[in-house]
Amino acid sequence: MYRRILFVMLLGFFLMFSMLLLVILNLTGLVDFGKTVHEHHIYLADGLKEKSYVLPETTASDSLPALPLFYAGHSAPNGSGEIQDRGQHYDSMLLFFNAKDREWGPGHQTHGYYGIDVSHWQNVIDWQAVKNDSLPHPVSFVLIKATQGAKATDPYFRRNWASAGSQGLIKGAYHFYQYKDPPLDQARHFISQVTLQTEDVLPIVDVELDCTHCTRPEISDNLLIKNLGIYLEAIENHYRVKPIIYTYEAFYQTHLKGHFEEYPYWMARFSSKPPAEFHLFRDSISVPEVAMWQFTDSGKIPGIPGKTDMSFLPASLRDRILIPK
Repeated sequence: MYRRILFVMLLGFFLMFSMLLLVILNLTGLVDFGKTVHEHHIYLADGLKEKSYVLPETTASDSLPALPLFYAGHSAPNGSGEIQDRGQHYDSMLLFFNAKDREWGPGHQTHGYYGIDVSHWQNVIDWQAVKNDSLPHPVSFVLIKATQGAKATDPYFRRNWASAGSQGLIKGAYHFYQYKDPPLDQARHFISQVTLQTEDVLPIVDVELDCTHCTRPEISDNLLIKNLGIYLEAIENHYRVKPIIYTYEAFYQTHLKGHFEEYPYWMARFSSKPPAEFHLFRDSISVPEVAMWQFTDSGKIPGIPGKTDMSFLPASLRDRILIPK
């Protein structure tokens, strides 16, 4: 009898110790127990004191105040993508769409192009190394975080924008949308920081969860749609083009479906299978038009520390995402 009680007590202590150990390992990042829908986001606590960034190899005039010091959004250094290798992805793409033998017209040497998106999470980037990366397929375009909410500017935006352009990469800028900031203030902030030219990527707005540990936006869907519409209209009026909406598939299905379907989308789905609305060749029937597929947040690119989000752009949609001449 006593042996049985002692055994149960020892077993209970063992289970408690094991659970505590697993929690500690998970918190330290040594063990990953899985993620929710779009888990490559790291949130810094807001409410921190004012601080100025002075980046390596910059002058004091290049420094930007980090207000608020709360950068959400994609390009955070956690990985959950199923596909990490561009060669593996490219082969699966051609197989999935049965496109290996499809003929292409002059100038189409590939079925599509690969690109990355970056922000302050990637720290200082060696853009020449990025440009020289060619195996198995080169990086052709880069999407750079510019702003967040009504006040925050990514402290690496100016450096990344100028350096990517100097390497001849197609470049685009995106704004991380925050639900509680006035939409017109957010649009004005993006416009004040981003000057676009022909052959740049259309302006991009990143619409996803913007709160720590939340499972849905902290405003109603009706207000989300109304305010996002105000933001998009302001951006469209200024740049004279329709912006691209970035989101992930589950967020689109839950909150955006049936709205803004006249806009092109850049959609995330970390899988060997693309979003349902994604097509290699232009399809005038399907809505919305998903022009780019972000397929992993675990890409490895020379010149960039850690992991990087990667996206695929079908060759037939290249002109669709660029500001026309």
